[in-house]
This record gives sequence, C-alpha cells and structure tokens, in this order.
Amino acid sequence: MTLDYIFHPRSIAVVGASTSRWSAVTHLFLNTLPHFGYKGEIYPINPRMDEVSGLKAFPNVRDVPGVVDHVICMIPAEATRQLLEDCVAKGVKTVHLYTSGFAETGEVDRGRLQDELVSIARNGGIRIIGPNCMGIYCPGSGITYCADFPQERGNVGFISQSGSYSILVVRGAAARGVRFSKVVSYGNASDIDEIELLDYMLHDPETEVIAAYIEGTKDGPRLREVLTEAAAKKPVIIIKKGGTAAGSRGTISHTGALAGDDAVWEALLKQTGAIRVEDFEEMIDLLVTFRFFQLPHGRRVAVVGLGGGASVRASDECELGGLSLPPAPEELVAELKRFIPVAGSMLRNPIDMGTYRHDWTPVLQALDGWTELDMFLWQIAPEIEPFEEGIYRQFIKDKRSLILEIFQGLQKPTAVVVHAVEASIGLETLDIMRTGCAEHEMAFYPSIYRAACAISRYVDYHARRGHQ
Repeated sequence: MTLDYIFHPRSIAVVGASTSRWSAVTHLFLNTLPHFGYKGEIYPINPRMDEVSGLKAFPNVRDVPGVVDHVICMIPAEATRQLLEDCVAKGVKTVHLYTSGFAETGEVDRGRLQDELVSIARNGGIRIIGPNCMGIYCPGSGITYCADFPQERGNVGFISQSGSYSILVVRGAAARGVRFSKVVSYGNASDIDEIELLDYMLHDPETEVIAAYIEGTKDGPRLREVLTEAAAKKPVIIIKKGGTAAGSRGTISHTGALAGDDAVWEALLKQTGAIRVEDFEEMIDLLVTFRFFQLPHGRRVAVVGLGGGASVRASDECELGGLSLPPAPEELVAELKRFIPVAGSMLRNPIDMGTYRHDWTPVLQALDGWTELDMFLWQIAPEIEPFEEGIYRQFIKDKRSLILEIFQGLQKPTAVVVHAVEASIGLETLDIMRTGCAEHEMAFYPSIYRAACAISRYVDYHARRGHQ
C-alpha cells in the first residue's frame, strides 16, 4: 500500500500537549498546525486538562468522538505501549513517535520496548514514524513541525534520519528559493524506513528531486534496488554520515543505526547512480542548482564582478571546483574596451568591471554573444568596498538590483555568488542578494568554490544520463 495517506490525515491527535509554556509538543505541533494551514480536526490528548490552546482536550485517544488518523506522541517512552494499544482500538492509521529513549540508547530493555511497539502496531494495522524524530512536513496538506517552514509546495522530497538535519536543509534551501513536496524525519526507522520512503518519493508525482540524510540501513540489497530504480528516474542526492569510527558510534547513540563500512556505502551510491554529498551545505548547493540553474553546454565560465584580487580568487576557485575560464578573444576585448576604461579593470576573463558607475548592460550582452562561453558567475565580494553607510552604499545596493535583472535577461545560464564574507556589511549584502535571487528564481551561492563544485557535478550528472 502506498504511503500517501500518511501525508494527508483527516485528523491529528497530539498526545502530551499541555498548557505549560515549556511544552515542546504544544509549540511544535498543536499551536503550529492550524496557523500553517492544516484543515482537519486537531485533538489535544491530556488526562489532566480540559482544554489546551483553546481546543477541547481528551483524556485518551479512545475518547475522541471523531476519527483519528494520525497521532503525534510526546509522552515518556514507558507510557507508549498503552498508547499504541489505545491507537489500535481507535483505528488510528499512523503514529509519529517524537518521543525518544528507545533503541538509540543502546539499552536492551529499551530496544525491546521499541520492538514491542512495532509488533503492536503491525498487528493493529498502524504504521510508525520514528521513534526519536520530528515527523512530517507536507506543505500541501498544511502539516509541519517548524512554524517558519515555507507554506508553498515545491518539487524536492527529503527524508532524514536526523531531525536537526531536516531542519537545517529545509531552512537553508528555503532561504535560497527551494521548496519541498514532502519531508520526513524518520529517526530510529523502527517501522517506516529509508527504503520505503525512497520508494514512495520515487513514485510521488509531486517529487522531482529526491534528497536523503541516511545514517545506516538494515537491508542493503533492497536499498540498492530502490536507489538504482530511483536514480534512473530522478536526481537522488544523499548525505551518508557515520563513516568514521567515532561517527559510527555516534549514529548508534543518535538513532540506533548501524552505519556500516564507508567504502561499501561509497561503492553502493556510485553504482546506483545516486549523488553522494558530504554535508548539508553541499546538498543545498545541488538542490539550488537543479532547481534554478539552466543546464549549460559545457564548463566554460565567465566570472564578472569587481575587484582584482576578488576576481583572481574567484578564477582559482572556479577551476579548482571543475569549471574553466577561457581567455576572452582579442576581438571581444576590443569590443569591451568601448564600454569600460582599461585603467582599473580586467577584460580578459575574469572580468573586473572596475566600478558600479559603468553601464554593465552592453558588456554583459557582448559576453552573452561569445560562442566559446557556456555560463556566467557574478562574483560579489562586498567587504572589499571601502564605503560606509550613506549615499554611495545605497547607490551600490540599487545598482546591484538593476544588474540582477540584466543577468536574468541573458541567454546563458547565470549564478550569483556573494563570497569572502566575515563582517556585518558582507552578511547584509549576502542576505539581500540571496533574497533577490530567490525572488527572481536565480541560483545563488555563498562561495565561488561551492558554486563551481555544484555546477560541475550537475553537468556530470546530466552527462552520465546522456543529456549532452
């Protein structure tokens, strides 16, 4: 049976919700769901309270007068056995165990309790998400565990064994314009696991790109099958952690996962066609690239911006990341000289425009017509600018907005990079340009090297699939 129903429950019971100002389950779920757009019934479950957050509370899920499809649990692990039995009696379809303190502790009795819950659930027709996880984020049905997640739906499906990584990836990618179809933080994977979720994302029509954070698996051969099928149809980007001895110990105490040999994982992911990344920053860079960067014909890039040193730095990092900077031909250089004074500029690629006071339009149009060029990177190193707040800094901000629109109108693929950022002036520019790129649906990166690596891997991916 498809897992689609877990993302579209008609009603949700929040077990453990309370009026305490420190109640995490109340803040994360009970108070957030109605404001996020969830249209179904929401039932607080607490035997000591009549009302929570303006909603009538019930002592037990059995006492709820209507249907209960989905239960979110944040009561102590010792009380969950009875809860599962109550859920079976009520006809609940899914139980999300936010509660921790099971197999991930390494204690035998707690691992046995987790197994007992799974047995009760399977015998009663219930699916378990978790334990020890954040659960489901599905903007299409108004379900979330973070109030600041975007309410707009997108095309990325993300599964994560780590709850914190699910938040890092969603927030980081969302800041750069990426939106998600569905996200599942699945924790200990006692029942619903990475294999079943990957298979679901493979067949989900709303999901065009699959991302995953995995610490381990219990069925390597089946995972290989699913990954091979998924990667043949959609980009699959995977963070695999727990590769070192210390990391492996960490995964056991984090989610109870057996990490396995890193070389085996490396071979598995390579053979199946999945794209392995080292951490969430690299994953977000690739998600941005797949979403916003038009596939270039090759790896030849023109780096455009201000600052000689910043331009040289950008050139080195582009080539280290897998892109190449072809020298501008003499006839093109001669044309650029018509618009930019030679003094204080660089015209042979990288292109240092010298100042924002020049009209960038004819220069960029001339470069756009260069047949030996595949793409643009606009590098911005805001902390090289020696101007304090005032008229000139406002002029720079306004000019960047205009240049962004010029880049958007070019034929060749374009990305924007704000780099060499350490101080507040740089952070402000990064935020402004990142927001502007998201609004214009343009690829944005906080590092030249990261941009080059992501674009290079993007080109590699399509080359392997025969798109070029």
